[in-house]
Amino acid sequence: MAGGERIPGTPRYRHQLLKNPGTEAFFPNFLLKEWIAGAIFLMAFILWVVFNPVPLGPRANPDDTTFIPVPDWYFLFLYQLLKYYPGSAIVFGTVLVPAVASMILIFAPWLDTRKARHPYKRPIPTTAMVLVTFLTIWLTNEAWVQHKAELSSTGGGPVSTALPVVPKIPVSQIHLVDTQMAGYKLFETTCAACHGTSAEGVVGPPIYAIGKYWNEQQLTDFVTKGAGVMPAKGGLTSDAQVKTVVAWLVNQKG
Repeated sequence: MAGGERIPGTPRYRHQLLKNPGTEAFFPNFLLKEWIAGAIFLMAFILWVVFNPVPLGPRANPDDTTFIPVPDWYFLFLYQLLKYYPGSAIVFGTVLVPAVASMILIFAPWLDTRKARHPYKRPIPTTAMVLVTFLTIWLTNEAWVQHKAELSSTGGGPVSTALPVVPKIPVSQIHLVDTQMAGYKLFETTCAACHGTSAEGVVGPPIYAIGKYWNEQQLTDFVTKGAGVMPAKGGLTSDAQVKTVVAWLVNQKG
């Protein structure tokens, strides 16, 4: 409905309903339903985010040369597209191709003015939409498959060669937790020689808040493989000891 046909109570509104039975006023009927549906979705999304927080990754470290960057999943198709335009040709993938696609989308209503609504009666727009959808899915899948292959080539995933930068503070301000755990006892007899009994950092860097930056898997990978002057397993003698120490370290959040 348009104009006076949308205003409840007006003659044109009543005439329009009689003329087109089964129709519905945009305001307030249809719009109210949209608002209710939107509010329900928004509340559900907020609750999902609150009760399912996304874990933070490690702090950005410019010294880590093993990190393999990858954009969010909804940009993977563009990320993959750039790989087909190396060197100076990258301007085509970053500017020209997206610009042409955007212009076609903007001017689509003027490029196809037929009144037919059925997809079979509009072969050009239908074919274009199917082709774009297929290419988007294919490029996204290709980007993910190649990214997984790159991770596999590093031994199952990127392992940082440098610990996150934990600020160095006086020992008196460090408050370690769960010092009665077996993990701390092992840390005290093995790791403390470099990191200090309060994990304040002596020869090695401070790690009193390492659990705030790395999760258990990241810590396990790092300790198991070692890096720099730190030997594999950090001087521990077994995977079980590594697991015990990591279980304590991951609780240290400063």
